[in-house]
Amino acid sequence: MMRLADMRIYESELHKAVAQLLDVVLMPPAVWTTFPAGWGRLGKATAGRLKGSGLKAGFPDILILHNARCIGIELKAPNGQLSSDQMEMFRRLKGTGMNIHICRNQKEVLDTLTREQLPVRKMVFAA
Repeated sequence: MMRLADMRIYESELHKAVAQLLDVVLMPPAVWTTFPAGWGRLGKATAGRLKGSGLKAGFPDILILHNARCIGIELKAPNGQLSSDQMEMFRRLKGTGMNIHICRNQKEVLDTLTREQLPVRKMVFAA
């Protein structure tokens, strides 16, 4: 059975792997960023500063901008579930026309980039 701490480690590694993937395959004029605020416990002071600066709970982990569109990608461990804040924020963001995808591995991220018709480099994968 996977413990919660193990899931956080897996998600942080997934974030790193996806960041490397996006840096390689995503082509201009698309740009992306991430702010993984949900990666564990923040100290009260840091959490307070972020909230006071306008950080909204529940935003997707990755935002990709292309041709006046914004696509959200939420990365989850294999058994990870959306929080109630995420479910509510995703509902609100979808209301603005934003597409949001939940991905559990790099292949799902690549599939999302293809579905969203984002400019990507052609990749050849070894068997």
